[in-house]
Amino acid sequence: MSESLVWRESYALGVELLDAQHREMVRLINLVLDPAAGDEAGARLDALIAQLRRHFETEEVFLRAIDYPLTEEHAREHTLQLAEFVDLRRSIGRGGGAIGAESRTEIRQWFFNHVVAEDRRFGAYYRRVVCGAAE
Repeated sequence: MSESLVWRESYALGVELLDAQHREMVRLINLVLDPAAGDEAGARLDALIAQLRRHFETEEVFLRAIDYPLTEEHAREHTLQLAEFVDLRRSIGRGGGAIGAESRTEIRQWFFNHVVAEDRRFGAYYRRVVCGAAE
């Protein structure tokens, strides 16, 4: 069974809007990760996908606003990630609505790989270049 995600302030980027969206993402992911979701799994995944779409759009606007040099690469990652979540939604729609243990593990790993690792890169850029903070 997958463990729930726990938001840690060490994950924060220092951009309140994005951090708030990441906290909401954790809440929604935990609903999806719940193996007892049963027939609600599809609706829970739909809510997560909708949140990801809003978040990715917000994040990309922010990255362009701060002139982040890897914006286009980050945006491409968003497109691929969203497609993977949509594919998962389609597959559980055909398979009776359950999200398997392997998919739950992949969702957890995705959160850590993207939010905790990838987003930290532009967070560091923002603090250093835009805010003028020493790292």
